[in-house]
Amino acid sequence: MKNAVRFISAVAVAFMAGLIACDKIPGENQKGTIEFAITVPDEVEGIKSGMKSDSLPAVYNLLVSLEDLTGNHVTDTLIPVYSFGSGFVSEKLELNVGEYKLVKFMVINPAGEVLFASPVAGSSMAYLVKRPLPVIFRVNPNIITRLVPEVLKVENMNPEQFGYVNFGISVVTPVAFWVAALAENPAAVTASLPYTEAKLTVYAADGWSFTFKLTGGVNRLIVRKSEVYKFIAEKEGYLPLKLEITLMQLLQTTKENPLLLKLQPGITYYKLVLQPGPEDGKDAMISNLEPDKNFGDHKYFEATFLPEPILTVMRLNRSLIAFNLNQLPKSAIIRKAILRLFYETPIPFDNSIITSSDKFIGGVFQQVIEPWDEHKVTWNNQPATTELNQVFLPPFISDKNFVEVDITRLIVPVNSVNLPNYGIKFRLIPEDKFPGFRFASSDHPNSTLRPTLIIYYTLP
Repeated sequence: MKNAVRFISAVAVAFMAGLIACDKIPGENQKGTIEFAITVPDEVEGIKSGMKSDSLPAVYNLLVSLEDLTGNHVTDTLIPVYSFGSGFVSEKLELNVGEYKLVKFMVINPAGEVLFASPVAGSSMAYLVKRPLPVIFRVNPNIITRLVPEVLKVENMNPEQFGYVNFGISVVTPVAFWVAALAENPAAVTASLPYTEAKLTVYAADGWSFTFKLTGGVNRLIVRKSEVYKFIAEKEGYLPLKLEITLMQLLQTTKENPLLLKLQPGITYYKLVLQPGPEDGKDAMISNLEPDKNFGDHKYFEATFLPEPILTVMRLNRSLIAFNLNQLPKSAIIRKAILRLFYETPIPFDNSIITSSDKFIGGVFQQVIEPWDEHKVTWNNQPATTELNQVFLPPFISDKNFVEVDITRLIVPVNSVNLPNYGIKFRLIPEDKFPGFRFASSDHPNSTLRPTLIIYYTLP
């Protein structure tokens, strides 16, 4: 708890700074009010009796830290908490009308120790709450806004492990338990069941859920407290296992006696990953401004409509790609095909173009039905395609530098029309509205960014 005491010393300084900062809150002249409501479960010993005090000042306080939407500091302040019926309500805090972010939220006892804190998104404990910090809220004129953030017990953990946000406060009680997945192998000589890796999704009764990756051993997991849980364990090649588990069953588990998830074999799926380089890859870009020029060694796999700086006109680009599937067994039955495309820097676009249109705007992958040569194809001799089985790629904003597209229907056509398949053409729809997409091609110097085709298949 020494870390908590040192943390509160810093809070005292932040509190004084907050008193000064309060005079600099941006916003209108009109004022609004916020308060924080706290619900503490009966099982959290000592907290209710300690907080139910009629004396002033209140023996428990909230540390609240606010920013505006641009990230500028607004205030750090300590707010007393009072008993109110079966719960607790803080003193009211007056702010200028406007939008704010709650970035820190803690409950502090009379000794200056942090008892509870709201976790910040991205922290190791954030998955235990439904809405980790920061949380955006609005202060309206002449109205009391009540915020109820969820918090976790700090216990022996450092305050730095938690984030700070969320409206109102309901205490989340973590539950730790031990679990292991077992995979039966029909071909194994031994009768023992080895531990195995698997994916486990846990659902609580209040709607919270989280997916864990189980290692090939005994795993210690932490979940939200719930009287009953729904478990779904999954592993490639095995049937999903669905269980209903009670809180008592979890509390009875130990490292030596974990909860066992016995997975039964199902259809065996195989996976083929293709990510060819310049020598083996087959892709090319074609451009309307240079209709007779071949771009077989172009480092980008793109569908774009962008201004051409030198010619001061708009350049329209399309791309073609094909993968060699000879590595697949002849009897393989393709179940799913995923195209993973990477980019260095996303092309910015005006989102209003997308939202204002009642028609699809984005990219499309179409089946090529005529042969083409990577080092001879141009805009003027580009191969024909069909709209049958085409796959659309809507505009996207992601914190990852890749996108995965299910192109199974382009490998195993859904439509019964028997057409030849010479790969995929990537183009825009329409081709004069949206700036488009620019991914790496098989000729890109960074081998990790080249297009990847992942095929899942079964054998008879």
